[in-house]
Amino acid sequence: MFIYEENTLNIEDIKKIREGVQWRMLTDHQLQQALDMTVYSIVVKDHEHSIAMGRLIGDGIYYLICDVAVLPDYQHQGIGTKIIQCMIQYVQSHLQKEERCSLQLIAAKGKESFYENLGFSLLPNDLSGHGMQMFIKKK
Repeated sequence: MFIYEENTLNIEDIKKIREGVQWRMLTDHQLQQALDMTVYSIVVKDHEHSIAMGRLIGDGIYYLICDVAVLPDYQHQGIGTKIIQCMIQYVQSHLQKEERCSLQLIAAKGKESFYENLGFSLLPNDLSGHGMQMFIKKK
């Protein structure tokens, strides 16, 4: 049975999971900043082992889902789906009557249908143009 821990994600969890899914490593300084700016996080454990994670950053009007990752041996078991559902519930629980917000993400290439199945819409659409991004590196 998997344990879903809210708001206990730490640098070591992130490093282990990022390495396990072959994502680029980040500095401890960047990871601590990311955690400090996180409004909600989930780490999923199989016994004592961290196997999946997700982070949510936001200001109450806009939220961004970040770092959703599940170790390869644990994929296709509904873990990622539950992480996203927990994040959606978190956002819904922080809205008052008649309020709305925008929940956004950047899907990894090829993973768009996973998020569409959870209610997200591809951009551009009738309301929004293409999403954009810029990478900045200090030399």
